[in-house]
Amino acid sequence: MAARSLEQGLRRNPPLLCAFRALQLSLFPMAVITLFMKHEVGLSMTEIMGLQAIFGFFTAVFEFPSGYLADRVGYRRAMLASSGVAIAGWIAYAAADGFWTIAAAEVLLALALSLVSGTDAALLYESLLETGREDSFGTWYGRFQFFGQAAEGSAALLAGVLYMVWTRLPFLVQIGVWVVAAGVAFALTEPARHRPRVTDPWARVGRIVSYAAVRMPRLRAVIALTVALGTGTFIAVWIVALYAEDAGVPVAWLGPIWAVANYSVALGALASARLSRWMGLLPLLLLSSALIGLGYAGMGLTYAWWGFAFYFCLCVARGLFTPALGHEEQRVIPSSDRASLLSLRALIFRGLFVAIGPAVGLAIDHHGQHPALLTSGAVMVAVSLAGTLWLARTPVPEGVPEQV
Repeated sequence: MAARSLEQGLRRNPPLLCAFRALQLSLFPMAVITLFMKHEVGLSMTEIMGLQAIFGFFTAVFEFPSGYLADRVGYRRAMLASSGVAIAGWIAYAAADGFWTIAAAEVLLALALSLVSGTDAALLYESLLETGREDSFGTWYGRFQFFGQAAEGSAALLAGVLYMVWTRLPFLVQIGVWVVAAGVAFALTEPARHRPRVTDPWARVGRIVSYAAVRMPRLRAVIALTVALGTGTFIAVWIVALYAEDAGVPVAWLGPIWAVANYSVALGALASARLSRWMGLLPLLLLSSALIGLGYAGMGLTYAWWGFAFYFCLCVARGLFTPALGHEEQRVIPSSDRASLLSLRALIFRGLFVAIGPAVGLAIDHHGQHPALLTSGAVMVAVSLAGTLWLARTPVPEGVPEQV
């Protein structure tokens, strides 16, 4: 009876995780948060950018420890903790009256994001694995991404309306969203996976890093390619609003453009598993690289107001490769340290983005957006193609992944 109840709970996990992802990315304040900080709280742009640096720094600091913690205490507990911390973070934002209140909110939200980063995907994979549906991970991960991106786009469309009613209303709505998310997290079922006792945490961390960097070449190649493709598609995220505005696109269009971008990611994610089965993993990755190249080339070479439309190529590419490479990554990660290794990859991505982002900004300041986009695109496509070739030449291990 207990075994049947556990299996029923695990079968409910995938749709519950899709719901949690949708709630997590229903970020109603995001489209208006800069306006709130500048006009309502009275911060300067220097202070606003400083707050983003604080968020990025603490997200990176918390990333790996939170994944390690999730592997030790359980995925469900980590996601419940994430919900509670997120509620506290948005309460701090709703009551913000100065720089340091928002700084505290950003630290809390960084911790909340880190606690769920990698944990949700690990729980999804383990739930499917224990119910004999591992082959459907790509499909479910595509749905997971679809609902999240669709929710983010829809929230962006509603953000302006809420802000006009009351400048703090988006933050109050966000608190309610996370209360519901906490209820969804509570309804999740923890898999009965093997969690070895750890007597020396630092030695365990060393073995986890060694597993990814030395002992599992396939995982190393997947991580490198995921980071390369992810960085290539995310650089333009921080450019597109300024690019569109400078081209003469009305500011009122920026919210809908953000929404369409998220819907593009969502549709790409929904199609990923089917295309991967039809054309194979490597051709799908080559298609993603081609879309990245087209997006950067189109934005870099087009000076008309509609040049921002090429940005949607990058969004579709992100939707296509994320579930496909996510499935490939999960297959070569041992159950005992799944969230830790997923968080390690996320940490590498965040660190690389922090290193590259300022360089791209400097290039834009000195040479303009179009030359910077063309150069960035050429580098990203070259690195992505090299990563795809590396993955193609890396053998696929057979059987269950060895333990860390």
